[in-house]
Amino acid sequence: MITVGHMTLRDLLKRHDIHTIRELTHRTGLSRQQCWNLWHGKTGVGLETVKLLHERLQIPLEELIQIDPPSEPKKRNGRPRKRKEDAPGEGTAHE
Repeated sequence: MITVGHMTLRDLLKRHDIHTIRELTHRTGLSRQQCWNLWHGKTGVGLETVKLLHERLQIPLEELIQIDPPSEPKKRNGRPRKRKEDAPGEGTAHE
């Protein structure tokens, strides 16, 4: 068994000679959007996806289950949204 340790799905796929999203899409039958999200770590690799990658790409399950989960999305530091009751013209009196 190969120890993967701190490896993203993209890194693992490259080790198995899959170097592009297009190739991942072609070899797995997943949609381009699904493959893009997996490739860029926007979505995690769930049980069904692990099974599919194992069956279609012959990647050992032991390696697939060691993939790092996706990181938490960054919080936006923009201006807070206006609450509906604070928006002008929404039925509140601003006098």
